[in-house]
Amino acid sequence: MRSQIMMTGLALAGCALFVGHMNTDAVAARGAGGVVFPDVIVGSLPGISRYGVSNGISAYAVGTTSCNIGNDFLLWEGDNNNHPTIGQNMYRVEQLDNGCTRIEHIGMSWLKHGFCALQGTLCGSCSNPAPGGCPPILGWNCSDPYSSGLNGSQSGLGPKSEVNASIGYFEYPYGSPSYPATIGRRLNVFNTDMDLATYPASTTNYFVEGQYIHPQDAAACKSFNNASYREVTRSGTLSSGYNLNLINSTRQMTPAIFAWQEIDPEVDIRTFELSKCSVSGLNETFHIGVKVCDIGNGMWHYEYAVYNLDCDKGFQSFEVPLNGTYENAEQAFAVYHSNEVYANESWSVGYDSSMGTLKWNSDTFAQNEEANALRWNTMHTFSFDTTDPPVEGQARALTFKDGTELMLDLIVPNADFVDNSCAADLNNDNIVDGVDLATVLAFWGRVGGDIDGDGTTGGTDLASVLADWGCIGE
Repeated sequence: MRSQIMMTGLALAGCALFVGHMNTDAVAARGAGGVVFPDVIVGSLPGISRYGVSNGISAYAVGTTSCNIGNDFLLWEGDNNNHPTIGQNMYRVEQLDNGCTRIEHIGMSWLKHGFCALQGTLCGSCSNPAPGGCPPILGWNCSDPYSSGLNGSQSGLGPKSEVNASIGYFEYPYGSPSYPATIGRRLNVFNTDMDLATYPASTTNYFVEGQYIHPQDAAACKSFNNASYREVTRSGTLSSGYNLNLINSTRQMTPAIFAWQEIDPEVDIRTFELSKCSVSGLNETFHIGVKVCDIGNGMWHYEYAVYNLDCDKGFQSFEVPLNGTYENAEQAFAVYHSNEVYANESWSVGYDSSMGTLKWNSDTFAQNEEANALRWNTMHTFSFDTTDPPVEGQARALTFKDGTELMLDLIVPNADFVDNSCAADLNNDNIVDGVDLATVLAFWGRVGGDIDGDGTTGGTDLASVLADWGCIGE
């Protein structure tokens, strides 16, 4: 069964960035209103280490200071899976020769596993600390610093593939496959992606990002604010590698896709929730940024960045409607490394005549469970030129693990999808008939006949079957 969900994003044309220290003493008394939960964020990215170069790749680690801005203790137990995992990324924002701008994810690390928490005051007074020198709990209004040296310690880094970010769960002990010396498991970036000749400082900006994932935080539906970013500059040479120098302040609770908008305020970024806590108990979030430029001669250049914050299902396709011609269809993504199980193949790209779309896609989950899907805490960039001007419309994506179809309200080329599907075809026999009606009635009040994606079978699903009655799909 394939389900289709219509998704309207929150447009953030001028996202208010949380800069510097955020005082959380304003949190009401613990338990006010009957709500008690921890809430971990990245309060600061205070340092960065460089470990050397191997085969044209530089290895780094970024320090992360976490804050518990909730109103309950957060477990930090190093000898089981009740602790956070910490990811680090690097991004580049550049001005293109055609005058447009682009953001690309150019490097990622494995995950630092937390082991104990100091009780600092970065984000408040830490008036409710856990006792002991470095206890297995982080108090509320308290912070815990992990230096870049700790976050770059290879023995404490585990595979991203073992963590379900939607629920914060991972098996313990975490995996420890072999890894290359020097650069293994750390934040890996190709030196060519930082080349000062190719990407001069006058037209290019670089950013690092940290993200915490924790099972209690996910259970409290607070994982939407777990990533923060900060700008860096480069010094050095292509052959010897580049040092990264932190500048400006940490943009708290804001993922690095918003660095694109910070550099280019005309970028349109919309936020979507794959699941809503009120229905599923999960708060899975992803963001899509769009920039469109008139490049003359009747042509338009489109840049899309799709950032998956914490959706474990991932995404295996992205497509936009297209009427006219297109050219220069490109893509960019960071590569997995150090014997991580995920593949690094480029997505297929081409015109899908059955849907009237320009489509990028990876292998499906059935074809390859370790395919290079758009997984959590990663970004894929897609770009192309076309004669179609921009309008408000819909893009389309499919989730990787279950093939759910998402219709996304975005700025797209001036075209409409060719609808060759029957959304109410519950048994996938390419026709909407009595079998589908019987399914809705049999699962009334439960999940099995859900068509509209709200998590239960009800009146809107019945209406969908009746509206699509007799529909024949392809």
